[in-house]
Amino acid sequence: MGDQIVRVYKVGDNLACILPKVMADKLKLHGGEEVDFYEIKPGIFTLVRKDMVENILKGQIGEVELPAESKELGMEEMELLRKLNGIKFSERIPYNVHKKLSPREREVLSKLISKGAVKIYKGGKYSKTGVYDIKNEVYKMLKGSKIDAKELSTEEQFEMDGYLIIEDAREAEKICGEFDKEIRVGDIIGTRGFDKRFYVARKSLFVTLFDKVKQSMKRGADNVSDISRELKVSEPAVMVVLEIMKDKGDAIEKRRGTYGLV
Repeated sequence: MGDQIVRVYKVGDNLACILPKVMADKLKLHGGEEVDFYEIKPGIFTLVRKDMVENILKGQIGEVELPAESKELGMEEMELLRKLNGIKFSERIPYNVHKKLSPREREVLSKLISKGAVKIYKGGKYSKTGVYDIKNEVYKMLKGSKIDAKELSTEEQFEMDGYLIIEDAREAEKICGEFDKEIRVGDIIGTRGFDKRFYVARKSLFVTLFDKVKQSMKRGADNVSDISRELKVSEPAVMVVLEIMKDKGDAIEKRRGTYGLV
């Protein structure tokens, strides 16, 4: 294919290339198909049809459903997500972010918001300004692995997850100061367990999970792992809910790690 010349043309603010017919035929492109560029080495890209990637995966590992984000997000959107991810969470206030983006990038960001890949979180210290938050599933896809909690501060982790388990009393005091107003009005609730750890959650998250955890326990689940597996909720989140339920008198810990309803 090295003897096939592909010319690059200027189209507005973007560049476009015209593929020779022999290349289009090999890729079975007729017009209207979706393609992606993948960087295999710095400065070296390969052009692949999206449906071909999915078919290859199906042939190798069976019939699977690819993450919706990988089907819907194009290269331009992925580049914008990487740029947004490179901005510290506390600095992703819309006003700050927009100053760093070109007009075209702001259009792409709007599309990402409409798709649900990015949202504007308004709560805590961001209640007035808002802050751009990348959807967890999309963030994992960007990183290629699970989110590394060490990359986020305790406050940022709480903003994203809605709950915290705090080991250190000084860290708990810091969080109380950071979210003092929300704690005073009851939007954030928490307790200190017998293990000396602090369990904190947004009331909205607790209310959402409370009935689910309760129903799971009525069906026979009596430990964090079983409840987590049944509800498909993280074990730390379940633990926070159970500890707050204990504090409110809705549950008891029969023995270490085993719970019952009151």
